[in-house]
Amino acid sequence: MNRSWLFIAALTLPLLVSLAGCGDDSTVIDAGMDGGDAALDADAGPVIPDGAELCETDADCDDGILCTNDGCLEIGICRHTADNAVCANDVFCDGVEICDARAGGCVMGDPNACNDDDVCTLDRCDEASKTCQQVPRDFDGDGAVDWHCDGGTDCDDRNPNLSPLTNEICADGVDNDCDEVIDEADCGRSPHDTCDDPFDVSAGGRFFVDNEGAMTDYGLSCAGMRTDVVLTLTTTEAHDVTISADGAGVTAVSLRTTCTDMATEVECESGFPGEARIRSLPAGSYFVIVSDSGRGEIEIEVDLVPPTPAPTNETCSAPEDLTGGGAVSGSFLDVDDDYTMRCGFSGQADLVYSFTTTEIQDVRVTLVGSSGDTMNFAVQSVCGDDASTLRCARGTPAGSVVHELPAGTYYLLIEGPSYREVDFTLDVEILPPTAAPVGDSCDTAVPLTVGTTELGTLADKEDDIEISCGFFYRDAVHSFEITERRDVTLTVDGGGTFMYTSVRTTCDDDTTQLRCSSGNPSRVRLRDLAPGTYYVIVESFRGTGYNITVETSAPTMVTPVTGNEDCGTAQVVPETGGLFTGTSLGAVNDYETSLCGASARAPDVAFELTLTTTKRVIANTDGSSFDTVLHVHEPVCASMTERYCDDDGGDGSTSLIDETLTPGTWFFVVDGFGTSAGGDYTFEVQVLDP
Repeated sequence: MNRSWLFIAALTLPLLVSLAGCGDDSTVIDAGMDGGDAALDADAGPVIPDGAELCETDADCDDGILCTNDGCLEIGICRHTADNAVCANDVFCDGVEICDARAGGCVMGDPNACNDDDVCTLDRCDEASKTCQQVPRDFDGDGAVDWHCDGGTDCDDRNPNLSPLTNEICADGVDNDCDEVIDEADCGRSPHDTCDDPFDVSAGGRFFVDNEGAMTDYGLSCAGMRTDVVLTLTTTEAHDVTISADGAGVTAVSLRTTCTDMATEVECESGFPGEARIRSLPAGSYFVIVSDSGRGEIEIEVDLVPPTPAPTNETCSAPEDLTGGGAVSGSFLDVDDDYTMRCGFSGQADLVYSFTTTEIQDVRVTLVGSSGDTMNFAVQSVCGDDASTLRCARGTPAGSVVHELPAGTYYLLIEGPSYREVDFTLDVEILPPTAAPVGDSCDTAVPLTVGTTELGTLADKEDDIEISCGFFYRDAVHSFEITERRDVTLTVDGGGTFMYTSVRTTCDDDTTQLRCSSGNPSRVRLRDLAPGTYYVIVESFRGTGYNITVETSAPTMVTPVTGNEDCGTAQVVPETGGLFTGTSLGAVNDYETSLCGASARAPDVAFELTLTTTKRVIANTDGSSFDTVLHVHEPVCASMTERYCDDDGGDGSTSLIDETLTPGTWFFVVDGFGTSAGGDYTFEVQVLDP
């Protein structure tokens, strides 16, 4: 069609409409076409809808949507027709797909729920047959219909072990067969409950047994008498054997040659899971008793592999040489505990390696257990002599670097967990010598400036020093000096990490330790400390950074106190703070707590502090002879109304409250844990600017 004709038609059409609207309002406009007007209407041409796409060919109408058929009509405008067939994916159960140009193409339909609105049917869409299927409700899949439905006989449709198709099990206190009678006379044992009906696992692999309804029949040396099931294992040649059992509770595995005789046990292990491992088990027939402290399904794994020889490096008489470094794999299977190391425990199997260096070197050791268990190792200059230990490391995995190790022969003792015989990978690297980080040992202790907060880190440190309140963690060493007698407060803040802090007069001598404290943060308070140099050992289970602060003040004079048995006779604390001693013996239980629960029902004594301005108040019971609870009341003293309460926030079992308090009268109650804890106490109040 000629575009100029369309343009003229578009201009004349409004004029014609306007003329038709002139004249008498009562004139009826004929909706049809009179014969005399036919020629005029034909000349006017077709009406073009508002917003229509003008076109000359079909190609002008391509909208880029795959599921529409696009074409140019004779009147010169585009038409887009949705074709749902293009969107169909031939999948019945995901609903009917449609073409929606506004959404840009094909749109997924609603999945076919096949819901018949009947609660007694289970509805599903079957793609194979492309039909909806409704079957009688059997939610637990045990073959019996829920008895709330017509014809239903299943008394518990959530438990597949209870149905009319199940045999009644003796002595389990459950109606297994849904006949409304429990443990009737014709009941029977659960499968594989006795030596007469063992479950055969000789082929190896993964199996599932159930001890629901099983009885307690056979004792295990590693677990005593518990509900048990019986397996049988027959081999025609020697194997290394691993039998693992994972049940609802603590699971134990006993391998024996005579089913009913515990004295014939070859191996017995319990745990989460229970796992028995035997090296080079001779060919033969064996029984496996599996017991569990819980009830339900037990997953059994039986692994049979060719036999392996026992390690030859169990003792210092024949260590395996790792000179030059290298990685080795091994197993603690059937290995004894021959040696003691300071970071280990008794009953841990150990193996011995050695290496020789001809010059000063760094040595990095990494020990990884196969099951994610904690491992430990010791580097010694004299094999088996714990006093010659240069480094003892424990972890998951265990790893450490010994810096600048002099030339010589060294021994590496490794240990696995005491409760499981695990496999391991040991990696020894001989590296160029590097200096240990500053603060990693007593020789490079980092000096602290009194009155300032300084940064420290455990990220690059090793475990070199033992402290009484810590564990086998990496540690950092600091020192500080005072020139006159002072009260000292040391705070170590790991930013949310639990920290351990030891203060001593001789760095590498734990007998000189003055105080060891743990917490988040860790706080050590030392009163009337003599002039001298002191060492601070900081530990944590995480290689974290921390802030460490040493603050000192003039020694506080001790005020003995008596007669402060309640808030009415409370000992007054000066607004500058103070240090008090006394005894709670002879006092009574006046006040109990809500914030500390029922932990404070012992004899208590009271103190009163009046503040005229807002202050930071640190109150503690460090030095008390019993397990204390400290609670704070304001404005009156009454049970269960305390503002603050602490049980063991101080050193050991003592209490600590550190709060900003507003002007007013505050009562501090020194209480005992439980109902009877009491004795000599020390109570200190520090009043500081907020």
